[in-house]
Amino acid sequence: MDVSARQLMQVAADIRSRLLTFRRSRYSYVEQQLALLTEAMQRLESFRRKLNICGQRNWSLAAAKLMRMGQSVVNDVPHHAQDVRRALEACGAEPSPVKAVFAELVQADQEFGGIEYDKSSRTLVVVTDDITLEEVYLGPFEIHLHIPSLADMRYNLMYRIVARDPQPAASNSSVTHPHVTDESLCAGDASAAIHAALATGRICDFFVLVRSVLTTYNPGSPYIPLDSWFGVNCYDCGTSMDSEDTCWCRACEQDFCSDCVSCCHQCDETTCLGCIRDCSVCGDSTCLNCIDSCPVCEEPVCHSCLTKCPDCERQLCRLCLEEEQCPCIQENEENEDEEPEGERQTPAEQERSAASGAPVA
Repeated sequence: MDVSARQLMQVAADIRSRLLTFRRSRYSYVEQQLALLTEAMQRLESFRRKLNICGQRNWSLAAAKLMRMGQSVVNDVPHHAQDVRRALEACGAEPSPVKAVFAELVQADQEFGGIEYDKSSRTLVVVTDDITLEEVYLGPFEIHLHIPSLADMRYNLMYRIVARDPQPAASNSSVTHPHVTDESLCAGDASAAIHAALATGRICDFFVLVRSVLTTYNPGSPYIPLDSWFGVNCYDCGTSMDSEDTCWCRACEQDFCSDCVSCCHQCDETTCLGCIRDCSVCGDSTCLNCIDSCPVCEEPVCHSCLTKCPDCERQLCRLCLEEEQCPCIQENEENEDEEPEGERQTPAEQERSAASGAPVA
């Protein structure tokens, strides 16, 4: 044991004191969580109104961008609702006696082969064994519990996950585990059990629950999937690249490298070359997946950014039409400058016309 029994008893007394402090302020804590949930609901309602406007005015591109941004807005609601539920559960929990908390600390010391205590920061630390998920080595992790934060249940400060032998994702060095970013754990379904254990002073249960999350991979909610841990592969050519360098195809919703996509020079929407070829095969001129070329400026333009010249009905991009670059305009100007051959008169014909008083052409 790295910590003496006497010191562990002092730590146990400090933990219980913090939990009792939380119970005295638990009602304001619930109110704070409800305020955050209310704000999330208001953002959700704003998202609904904007989406409704896009639908009424047929703004397909704006709706597509809104849908992508709306994912985070929708995800915030159950997140804050869960925080409210945790707050209510924590407020109803009765802190364990000092002796029971002390027994939890002793059990944690035995379970993890040692427990450390940083007196200056008042933090308890245990270390997991080496963790490997789906053949990806992630190394051991330290679980830090900050005791003063128990007084107000600041979940984002109460505990941290520190990689002892960091093996971060290639695309983001702050992600050291599929469910850990910036030393913060996304516990998923285990969150309620973890916070309930902390609210009652079941410290060993807390450490075991966190370790269980670290040793389990949930492919439905990782910060970075394990199959992309060493970089994101282009869906077409397979080239490995950083996540920030990927190009997202709006048609098939896959990631591609810059060599495997084409981009509309007006709306900046990208489409992979495979989807463009498929659209060309189908021959559907209204297909929104296809990126064609403007016949005037010869820049790549998607069908939604192409329009028709009102005079000659040629298809060209909106910018060329606004700048009057359609070939028919130049053709009309040239025709106006040229006199038709059939209406020209010889000098003799002009003299006879003048003698007869007829207008000279």
